[in-house]
Amino acid sequence: MTHATHTIRRVSTTDVAALDDLLNSTVQDIIPAALALSQGIKVTRVGPGEYTVETAPDVACGYTVCVPG
Repeated sequence: MTHATHTIRRVSTTDVAALDDLLNSTVQDIIPAALALSQGIKVTRVGPGEYTVETAPDVACGYTVCVPG
């Protein structure tokens, strides 16, 4: 039996124009892990141009929430 684990990615850029694409791409990459865990995805701003994107048990499966830092 295998167990899925919590997945977290850090996104960092100084290029404001690229930020949306980077965040969207990272969310897409984490979707399979979130589905395997029956969890949602949380995007948190941790600083200027820096975000974490992670699977989150407190977010309903199929949803992505953004949390201000």
